[in-house]
Amino acid sequence: MRKKPTAFPVGLYGMLLFALCWLVLPTIFAPLERILVGGVCVVVRGVASLAGTPAEAASSDNAAESQLRQSLAARVHARALPDPAAAWITGLEPVHCAVVDVGKRLGGGGAPCELLLDHTYAELAGCRQLVTKGGALVGWLQRPGSGAAADDTSTDFARVVLPNHPLAPAMHAEATLAVGDPLRLVVRAALTADPAPLRVVLWDDPWRAARLEQAGAPVRTTVGATGGVVPAGLLLGATRIWGYPGVAGQAPLTLGVYVTPAVVPRALSHVVLWRAANSGAFGLDDVPARAVARYPGVLQELPGASHGRHLLITAANVVSGAAVVQRDQLLGVVRPLAFGSALMTSFAASRQPWNLLLLSDDEAQGPIEVQAVVVAADANQVHVRVVASVEAAAEALQLPQRTAGTLFTGSNGIHCPAGLQIGRYVVDPDDGAAIFVTVPVLSGSQTVEVLAAEGGS
Repeated sequence: MRKKPTAFPVGLYGMLLFALCWLVLPTIFAPLERILVGGVCVVVRGVASLAGTPAEAASSDNAAESQLRQSLAARVHARALPDPAAAWITGLEPVHCAVVDVGKRLGGGGAPCELLLDHTYAELAGCRQLVTKGGALVGWLQRPGSGAAADDTSTDFARVVLPNHPLAPAMHAEATLAVGDPLRLVVRAALTADPAPLRVVLWDDPWRAARLEQAGAPVRTTVGATGGVVPAGLLLGATRIWGYPGVAGQAPLTLGVYVTPAVVPRALSHVVLWRAANSGAFGLDDVPARAVARYPGVLQELPGASHGRHLLITAANVVSGAAVVQRDQLLGVVRPLAFGSALMTSFAASRQPWNLLLLSDDEAQGPIEVQAVVVAADANQVHVRVVASVEAAAEALQLPQRTAGTLFTGSNGIHCPAGLQIGRYVVDPDDGAAIFVTVPVLSGSQTVEVLAAEGGS
């Protein structure tokens, strides 16, 4: 008797292949996912409509909150400016801009080498190319249609090229050593595989340079062949020595000297551009900030809402990553679905990197711009770890101990602008690079607003 061959499970293998494609190609299947999840949420919306009237945000001291926001803006602007005595700012006035994105392109040291600002090239017409942060060099504003902005138009967000970009100019600088006269040098972008974003390509005294033993010497620009592009006195960063340490009483062998930039680009929220002062005096006139529209919505609890996922119902055209707020307090960010629904992930449940501003209660301290991630949450207490600040990488970062203040959003894209209050924070006494933040507790239906900036997508 012949045994009947087993049928090939076409359906099973077809489903496995479909699931594999769904995981490997999420962008292609994203529209289908939004429709399916949005359809499921229609049922939740129907049930929620019978649950009662959404709650309004609790009333608060609007005068105190407004004063706090004004203090934040003033202290951010003050910290972003160089020493008023710097010679190169004579006849110029600052233009404060927010950073909305760090470019995907990698430059020297494998670090990002481009920024996008919250204003278009047309809005920044008249500004010089120089972009700074405090007394440090950030980069150069591009012109649409040329260089790194060859494919940009005047209506695109302005692009800034950082010093580690392959098209960035070489810079004349000097390293201030602990002993002896400064060493003059030329710095330019390093290779992607190099240990730091910038490298020294020329010395005025190679013999002294080959005998450098201690890193961390500050490097500042000097006037040279690029004097019209880079003024003297701007901080570039600190030296990093690459080579072999000395053993058995022998001197260390220096193979090369690199420069670690003074500004960490991925933690940046604000930069300063410069234009000629109308009156010849130093002022704080800004390009008008981009308008951010607010659209009403209702936040509904989903099964498992305690894990930080909520359903947002709104008539607005929701954009992924847009902020959801109550009275200028951030609740979370959204991901659009279908049928007028969106999913909101609360700040406490998020695992994305955040650009944040730490505003200490001590007015003598300037705000600290950082990039951080949420590592744990318990009820309304959120543990946040700082991975980088504008002025220091994670391995060198230590927040001021025994300090407390208010945590605000930095610039996290055009639809999640800087200045949204998150909650009160205190520095973790056991970890100088972490904070504990108290955030609002969401329960039941809530009336909220979702943000959308004009001219953004």
